Amino acid sequence: MNQDVIAALKTLFSALGGVVLSVALPVVPYASVCTLMVLADAATAWRLGRRAAAASGRADAGKLRSSRLGRMFATLGRVYVLLMLARAVQAVIIEPDWGLDLVRIMAAAVCLWQALSMLENEASCRGSRWARIARRWLIDKTERHTGIPLDELRDRP
Repeated sequence: MNQDVIAALKTLFSALGGVVLSVALPVVPYASVCTLMVLADAATAWRLGRRAAAASGRADAGKLRSSRLGRMFATLGRVYVLLMLARAVQAVIIEPDWGLDLVRIMAAAVCLWQALSMLENEASCRGSRWARIARRWLIDKTERHTGIPLDELRDRP
């Protein structure tokens, strides 16, 4: 009886693995591009923290923290789940003759979201002309990423 249970579990897990691979494998190219965008966003956020730390004189603000890395990995997980769900919806619900590639659309939306975040990071805590113009439409993320109030940075000579 014990061997029968083990054989049944092997069959079940093999079937589940096949289903997951059939959904995940077509998503891999899109997921890799989204991963690069999320990593680039994390790098620009780290650079923002270093700029803000140098401007305020607080050395602890520019350090890489494990909580920030945890948020990055959580974002990556959400992106992967979004892409796999888009693939599942495309395979099961949307008819093939529509010509709609839902995975590509979701990957493009994630890349746009990350590109805007990178622009916000690069425009924050800078005095250049392009950054001042960009901050008219983008959010200044200095306080959110570093914990340094914007007033403290503006008051410095």
